[in-house]
Amino acid sequence: MTLHDLIKQDAESVFCNADDFAESIVYYKRNGRSREIKAVVTRTNAAVLPEGSDLNTPVFEIAVPNDQSSGIASDELDLGGDEIGLSPRVGQPVSRRSIVRLLEHDEGMLLLECR
Repeated sequence: MTLHDLIKQDAESVFCNADDFAESIVYYKRNGRSREIKAVVTRTNAAVLPEGSDLNTPVFEIAVPNDQSSGIASDELDLGGDEIGLSPRVGQPVSRRSIVRLLEHDEGMLLLECR
């Protein structure tokens, strides 16, 4: 087993384990397909958009395995076209949010910004 394989395995079995850090979300592709995946969701207060205005929008950082079957592969991601379905606050109904930025990525994980 290579280091690459171990990194991918840890992303799925450690970080995106629903018994520990992760929760179920839905990945909606621009082409209309969707699939349920496990992800670590960080919910932040709000970002001001556009700069200097009074408009606030919730910001979510989503960490998912960099894998097409268990998460989202970096080469399939369509920024501005794909969406994530998640609860804005734990216990609230699910709503769809646009994936606006790829913040970080490596062989194991993608870190996405959703609004």
